[in-house]
Amino acid sequence: MHLHGMWMELENGAGGYLPRKHTIVLKPAERWSVAITADAAGRWAFHCHLLLHMEMGMFRVVEVA
Repeated sequence: MHLHGMWMELENGAGGYLPRKHTIVLKPAERWSVAITADAAGRWAFHCHLLLHMEMGMFRVVEVA
């Protein structure tokens, strides 16, 4: 998954160490927790780069006001 315009910090259970990610690779039915500082106003795409996955609903618009 990929969020345009912002970095994600992967909450991985390793204490204060939160790796900054621009893209996160997920396996089917896998879940990850990320922290995002939404500091860029506007409408941003949050999606998978595989066209088939986007057609199946893995595309959302995140709006930061």
